[in-house]
Amino acid sequence: MSKAFGIINFARNDVHVSGMLDYRPIGAFSFLGRYRVIDFPISNMSNSGIDVMQVYVRRKPRSLVEHLGTGRHYNINSKRGKLNILFAETIEENNVYNTDIAAYIENLDCFDEIDSEYVILAPSYMVYTADYNTFLQTHIESGADITLMYFDNSDDSTNCDYDGVYLKTDEDDKVLDMCYSEGKHRSNKKSMDAYIMKTTLLIDFIETAIAHNKKHFFFDVIVPNFDRLVIQGYEYKGYVGCITSLEAYYNVNMDMLKPDVYKELFLGNRRIYTKSADGAPAKYGPNAKVSNSLISSGCEIDGEVENSVIFRGSQIAEGAVIKNSVVMAEGFIAPQAEINHTILDRHVKVYSNAHLSGSSNHPVFIPKGASVNE
Repeated sequence: MSKAFGIINFARNDVHVSGMLDYRPIGAFSFLGRYRVIDFPISNMSNSGIDVMQVYVRRKPRSLVEHLGTGRHYNINSKRGKLNILFAETIEENNVYNTDIAAYIENLDCFDEIDSEYVILAPSYMVYTADYNTFLQTHIESGADITLMYFDNSDDSTNCDYDGVYLKTDEDDKVLDMCYSEGKHRSNKKSMDAYIMKTTLLIDFIETAIAHNKKHFFFDVIVPNFDRLVIQGYEYKGYVGCITSLEAYYNVNMDMLKPDVYKELFLGNRRIYTKSADGAPAKYGPNAKVSNSLISSGCEIDGEVENSVIFRGSQIAEGAVIKNSVVMAEGFIAPQAEINHTILDRHVKVYSNAHLSGSSNHPVFIPKGASVNE
């Protein structure tokens, strides 16, 4: 029996990635051509020996459910492991009661099957690779009721907004104060919405929430009980990409073009698992020019690609110019079309002589299946 099981939560109500959320939850966002964002928290748990996980879903679940399947591609133990996909009954997009605690309440009977002493909760919208064994051991040794993971947000270029929970800790990382801030906070210790506690404590929180009609884990559970709980901080010192806005999604993809970030996430000892897809390798024409870019399998590149991420099956025609952009699966860029600082969702066609140009803080976004003419 593993000491801990895992819960992967859907994004908070205040996290909104304009346009892209119209088609799928953040966990199902395509990333770097072959991955989905949810691959990171699940891989972190699998790599840490956690074989029992609950994944909570609340909106437009089809693409996420298809990607997760039985979870076998995440190296979850086939005999003792299990990946449960659990749904929130309140499906309205911005319903105030469509929260993490509400989802736990609706699926409380699923906790009856759990025999792990501890639970690790992690969000589905963050890109990082962490050793949850060390996280858990720190929690156990501290004797705390709850341990939460945070990172130093003082020089954070991957988040276009600073909204979130911030911590004040002592020299031993015991949490002295915590609050939700909309905007940059005087503390640089930003919560990663990842928690460890005993399973029995989480169930107590859920049952208390039922009794008092509470719906939000941080505001209704943690904050009212702060003075009676011992809360420990755990600093994560690696790369963190928080996909909390369209700009953040763009910037986190662009970060993958930095060799040190790519090496940390994909070439280290902690593998990122994903659902495999068979396909031909990328094909490059005689006049193709590609620099500092990531090109996925099945692509046909005949034009110019610079500082960009091109997803599977996309076609870049001769004479087309792609710079500083994210082109999702099966995109088509015609001759003499130019895009710069742009995100193209799946199946977008950009026809000849069309020009799209944004900036790193405000990338142009073209929705799924759209066509862009001159």
